Amino acid sequence: MKKIIFLFFILFIFNSCSNELITVVDEYNPLYQVRAIPGNNSISINFWSGILASDFAGFNLYISDSTTFTNALLNNSGGYPTIPFSTHARSNITLKFPDTSIQNDKLYYVSVTAYGTNDLAEGGKIETRRDSVIPVVPRQQQTGTSSGNFTITGTTTVNAPTGGVIKSYGVQSNFDAITVFTNNNITTTSESYAVGGLYIASNRNNLYKLRINSSGNYTTASHGQAGQCNTI
Repeated sequence: MKKIIFLFFILFIFNSCSNELITVVDEYNPLYQVRAIPGNNSISINFWSGILASDFAGFNLYISDSTTFTNALLNNSGGYPTIPFSTHARSNITLKFPDTSIQNDKLYYVSVTAYGTNDLAEGGKIETRRDSVIPVVPRQQQTGTSSGNFTITGTTTVNAPTGGVIKSYGVQSNFDAITVFTNNNITTTSESYAVGGLYIASNRNNLYKLRINSSGNYTTASHGQAGQCNTI
């Protein structure tokens, strides 16, 4: 009898362990470190995702000229998700809004969620919360020999636009590497010149951005919504 009881005990433990090994856990964690990246008549959104779900379908993009959203953007087939996606591992993702009517110098609000389908969920779908609603202003961008509203003194100094202050973000390979600027504790009106250097300036009404691509060649951008959005 003791041997029979012991055998049943072993089978019970083995069966329990086997069930744990094959259990699939769906994790629809909210997206995090979400930030908006303005472009020329365009907006992108960058975030970290760690969705671990067998029914994960992709991401829904939201855009509005107010903080109130109605529905997510639809994909080319007129349904959801906005952007089909299949990566389940922890990933850093950048998505561009497909809306071609985005206007420069206009304040928008954007957000992103993860989306999935599941017959057991209410309505047959699962969607993460819109935890991040981010203001962003697309800005006119150009590359050439003009330094825009900045003035360049030889190869020594980059000067802020008239009445503005400036901050250097060092040498950057990507014009969009730094997007956020505030006037707090910044009183400098000029910074040292550096090829590859990225600079952001403000006169509290406008934000300006400059990258020195090479001697005499620049990429510049600006927008007039500094009072509502500190991203450029």
